[in-house]
Amino acid sequence: TTKTITGKTFNMSECNSNLTVYPTWRKNDRRLFQTNALPFNPTFSQTLVDVGGTGTCYNGVAPDGNRYYIQLSNPQGSLSRVQMSSDTPIDITDYDALSMNTWCTNSNTTMMLGITYNRTSWLHTQNYGGVYVQKSSITTDPMNSEVIKCDISERSGNWYISTQRLYNSGFDANYCNVNYIFLLGTTYSYTNRGV
Repeated sequence: TTKTITGKTFNMSECNSNLTVYPTWRKNDRRLFQTNALPFNPTFSQTLVDVGGTGTCYNGVAPDGNRYYIQLSNPQGSLSRVQMSSDTPIDITDYDALSMNTWCTNSNTTMMLGITYNRTSWLHTQNYGGVYVQKSSITTDPMNSEVIKCDISERSGNWYISTQRLYNSGFDANYCNVNYIFLLGTTYSYTNRGV
């Protein structure tokens, strides 16, 4: 007989009669937020800003009327930060990574992505066992935006998803847009006892 496994076909008669086939499966990615799509639950809102800063976060329809995005803008002063987090905790069990697509109007910017135990924890302090990743010198080309991935494979349960902008210069009107945030599903197999 012919068996089809994950889109690949082979003839069982060509294999050893003692062949054992183990399945694998991958949890579907979860779209938390994406450009050109309706807002998804959970929603995101500003959670933290440095003392004296003027950070703002925007989650809505862009001026062209059809593009949703997260915007982190206008931190004031060198090394000032603004952070935005999901309004509710997200179950990250069975997900291996967070993925974020972003671009900024000034490359002198560091963007961070990760998980926090509560909405009042800064990503970069890794409070309460959270994890994050950061990338500096973010592109200013919206057609060639950055993809930032954060490994969360060692974590499970409910966490807040957060993104943070660190601006390395003084105050101005520059900002960063986040085009999407995804949870990337875990792949399970016989070897890691997922089935």
